[in-house]
Amino acid sequence: MLQEGDRVLLAVSGGVDSMVLASLFLESKIDFGIAHVNYHLRDKDSDQDQLLVENWCKKHDITFHLRDVRPEEYEIGESIQMVARTIRYDFFASLKTDLGYSKIATAHNANDNLETVLLNMTKGTGIFGLTGIAPILDSHIIRPMLFASKEDVYEYAKSKEISWREDVSNAKNDYQRNRIRNIVIPELKKINPNLEDTFQDTLDRIKGVAAITESEVSEHAIDDYETYQELKIDWVANDLRSLTLLSELLKPFGMSYKSSKDLQEAILNQKVGAMFESSSHQINLDRNSLIISPIVREPNEHFYLTEETGERSVTYGKLYWKKLAGKNLPKQIAKNEAYFDFDRIQWPLMVRHWEQGDVFQPFGMSGKKKVSDFMIDSKIPVTLKQQVLILESGNDIMWLIGHRTGDRFKVTSETKAMLKIELLPDA
Repeated sequence: MLQEGDRVLLAVSGGVDSMVLASLFLESKIDFGIAHVNYHLRDKDSDQDQLLVENWCKKHDITFHLRDVRPEEYEIGESIQMVARTIRYDFFASLKTDLGYSKIATAHNANDNLETVLLNMTKGTGIFGLTGIAPILDSHIIRPMLFASKEDVYEYAKSKEISWREDVSNAKNDYQRNRIRNIVIPELKKINPNLEDTFQDTLDRIKGVAAITESEVSEHAIDDYETYQELKIDWVANDLRSLTLLSELLKPFGMSYKSSKDLQEAILNQKVGAMFESSSHQINLDRNSLIISPIVREPNEHFYLTEETGERSVTYGKLYWKKLAGKNLPKQIAKNEAYFDFDRIQWPLMVRHWEQGDVFQPFGMSGKKKVSDFMIDSKIPVTLKQQVLILESGNDIMWLIGHRTGDRFKVTSETKAMLKIELLPDA
């Protein structure tokens, strides 16, 4: 958890766990400071907690950092626990950045781990939700006391005559975690008095299974494109292994386990075109893959290009255009760029989303074709169809942007000047 030269910030509330943590660091001779948050939620008890920690720091010549929370900071429409957690970790992060601490240490113990897993299991979770509290988080948050049970901590504090303060709110069963701690775990210990020890063994085995799962998940790459991502699905079968992997792969896109289960069924039944949505993404079942794209809530694009050279932001990137002399086209033209005979263009040019009933003459074709039919023939997935923009001159489509230009505006041997236009994704 630590390397030579680390300077550690300890989160110390004044409770038995954090006071033991502080004493252990003092004995270890590791360079550390202490951060304390006074939430002012327990009247004089909150001030007494602060006084205990502050006096301990003065006695041992340890740097003390205080965050004093104002009452109005809780008035943001979230639960007090969530607000307090945000305040706490923002405070720690700012101290780390501003004062050069390399690690942040918290005093979570084995019982905290047990409570977390039981709470996750009760609410419903995947394999990674059963692995408990991570000993190291984001490479700089460490939990050095996860090996010790609450009983171990109390015994050590008494044997070393370490002072601490009890948070009386921990005895109340108003919060979910307190119910697990005060009601559920005592009942489980009647069945298994060595619950903490056997739980640790089980936790190690679950972590092993999670590591195997993570390794398998990493074998299924999700390919990134400019406006969407793609996951191949030729490996999906009618078994729990496939469902577990699919669920873990789609979790970053906000897909629930139930939605992943429905999606697995759609894949197996070859329901091409089926659409699934999370709060942040939409997933379209294509022929051999899933097309994953963010849900964009912005209004439809609709604007005009009025000058010969310029740039304009769109939902999925930025349009750049300029007038070029001559008719010399590059040997290769990328999908995201197009060239037009400048003298055939009627200004201003319009950019808009395609609509049902739109018709154009694709480059290289003699007749006209519906835009919707062209996209079907081009096998453009449903989710990506919603993103397609049109560049229009007069009432004629010049370009299905990123897909096909209109034949009427093509560069020929008679061309004297060209308009180059390209769509580049946001950096």
